Amino acid sequence: MVEAYPADAELPIPKRDALIVLAVHSYIPSQANPRVELVEAVLQSLQGRDVAITFSMPKSYFEKAVKIMGLEKLAGKYGARILPPYQHADYRLELETPRGAKMYVKALRAAFDESLLKVVISIPVSHPQMILYLTTPTAALQVLEPKEAQNLYEGFRALYKYIADIYKMQRNTYCIADGKFVIEGDGPIKGFQRYWGVLVTGENCAEVDYATAQALGVDPSDVGYLYFYYGGVWPNLKLPPLLEKNRLQIKLTSNVGILLSWKKG
Repeated sequence: MVEAYPADAELPIPKRDALIVLAVHSYIPSQANPRVELVEAVLQSLQGRDVAITFSMPKSYFEKAVKIMGLEKLAGKYGARILPPYQHADYRLELETPRGAKMYVKALRAAFDESLLKVVISIPVSHPQMILYLTTPTAALQVLEPKEAQNLYEGFRALYKYIADIYKMQRNTYCIADGKFVIEGDGPIKGFQRYWGVLVTGENCAEVDYATAQALGVDPSDVGYLYFYYGGVWPNLKLPPLLEKNRLQIKLTSNVGILLSWKKG
């Protein structure tokens, strides 16, 4: 089930031990990175539980991003931990390549611990690798060891399949598409910010992304990781009234034609 809320509303996040997974796109200040005030609101709602924060970047970039976003101070304030995948990814995922061979990549074990709530936060970003970067790629890619994650980039079609396959292995997620602002155009770094004012949430990231794409004027069948998640059998998903009321037509990345080449097989 997908819900929509005003951008600064208090969210009904289950109060459990949790791993907060962030879509951090840059180690310098960026409008595409998660809003610190939303991260703090999530930490506040989970205060008293065992909580860790993660995203995937090489060590030097990770440390800069943590500092720039003030995550260390927030973690200290609410008793949370910073859990970098470059240091703690020891869970071996087995994936199948499009050619049917096996490949392996290391990930955070916590991301696949069914007893932990995974709170996944992403700003909707027009993206040069996947049209829209939303919560499903966040859940799948931001928990991987950063160097090994590069093995997944062997073409758009393969990448989208891996994202879907990894997310299918995860359980117990609470996904937040933080649409107070969206990033249009050539995001995440060269895009431009547009106010939307909506948070889209749900326990299934693919459903959240399907609804968010529709509300932003993007055909979900063009979003490769959604195609592979659903196997081309699309859900009968009704948009929440707040999304219907706030439909947009966002400007996509300038290489969108190239991105759609995955549909040719």
